Amino acid sequence: MKYFHYVKKSIITILCFFVFIHYSLSDTITEKRKFVLYADLPIVPKIPIIEIITNLTHEIENKFSLTFTVKTLNVVSYISDINGKGSVSGQKSQNNYFPEIYKYDYTRKNKDKSVYLKYLDGKLIEEKFTPSFDKNKLIPIKEEQKNNTIDPATLFLRLLDINKSNLCSEKIKVYDGKRRYDIIFEDKKINDKTIECSATQVRIGGYKKDKVDPLTNTDLIKIRYKNMPKSEFIEFYAKKGLIEISIQEKFN
Repeated sequence: MKYFHYVKKSIITILCFFVFIHYSLSDTITEKRKFVLYADLPIVPKIPIIEIITNLTHEIENKFSLTFTVKTLNVVSYISDINGKGSVSGQKSQNNYFPEIYKYDYTRKNKDKSVYLKYLDGKLIEEKFTPSFDKNKLIPIKEEQKNNTIDPATLFLRLLDINKSNLCSEKIKVYDGKRRYDIIFEDKKINDKTIECSATQVRIGGYKKDKVDPLTNTDLIKIRYKNMPKSEFIEFYAKKGLIEISIQEKFN
């Protein structure tokens, strides 16, 4: 009897151990996703041009971290080739993502560049863009306009979940270390299958007046979600003149 009692206690101990491990591991959840950016240009058929791979980790104490890579698949006119990797970490609060540290190292037009942003309670307290650029050639940005902004990676995270934009009703302030713009939602169309949110990109500063890049300057933005309980992301769509781009998730 003592033997069976010992075995029973041992089994209970092992079960408790594995349950403890299960709950400890469940505190940190990592989600890997792949996205492809397509371009639809005049005369040229729709082609994939950029691949984006993200790894989102939900950590304990309402922390999150995202790492990502950006890789050019095909080079086309009007859109520069770009390859890079970056990360953002911060707090999850009020059912949303708020950045604390953003880093992005990339190569564009055969030039190496890097961005570093640091936030504290929504205020941008440190920034570095390498190599430095002549701000006098750009539309100026006031320092106070950089506060309560988010970086492009956090913007991407928020757009993947319709609940992170308050069901497409919020104005999102974005700063990427050089350009400052707002994403303003204007309309929402709902049918049996999809929810389509329309928005515009309002340029605040950091842009050259005579240069247009459809990846950073658009006339029209649409984000589409499935009309179901989880409202899963379907597509990000943007248009500038005759150039159309879209981002869709790639499932293996």
